[in-house]
Amino acid sequence: MIKNNNVKRLFFAISSSLLLFGCVRPTPPKIPLNINEVSWAKKKGSASIKGCVSGGYFEKYHNYQVPNGTYDSYPIESSYHDNPSRNFTIDLLPENDYMYNLSEKMKHYYLLHSYHTLNDPRWVESSVMPFIPHISCPADGPNTCPSRGHFNFNNLPAGNWYIVAGYNATKEDNAVAVTVQKITTIDGQTVPFVSWFGVLNKNQCTP
Repeated sequence: MIKNNNVKRLFFAISSSLLLFGCVRPTPPKIPLNINEVSWAKKKGSASIKGCVSGGYFEKYHNYQVPNGTYDSYPIESSYHDNPSRNFTIDLLPENDYMYNLSEKMKHYYLLHSYHTLNDPRWVESSVMPFIPHISCPADGPNTCPSRGHFNFNNLPAGNWYIVAGYNATKEDNAVAVTVQKITTIDGQTVPFVSWFGVLNKNQCTP
């Protein structure tokens, strides 16, 4: 039995960190960016990433009364559904100390009101933006965004990146989330990628 405390709307969990960071205003990393370490990220290459951005939720729950008189619930596993993201962004941060700090800020502060766009200039200084390849789905069209929750990121240089998937709120999915992983692109090859954020890590999303 999977216990649940008001998990019904936890496809994308609203973290208690929102309370902790409510008065914080994120700023770009304080350390300088070594341009020589990330200049390769601006080059056109032959590497690709084929990815899926998704999660899951339970549609139905069983409610029951506990001995102290309050109520609890647990999800009915047969009501589980995958939920590919309708609207998302992918940012590729070339690996170095500055970009690591930036990825950590993105990961920890995304719940702050109005800081949901990961390439917002309040996060990233304008001089840094050219070194961060970025796509947005479905806005970038069917070649980049072939179907709901799926993307193709082409013509990338080979290298090591922090890949940041931003789940954007829509009228159907009124929540936001961010995942940060490391990925390596390889010349002439397509690398698979899966971002998953939901009530269960079933990871059924196929790039």
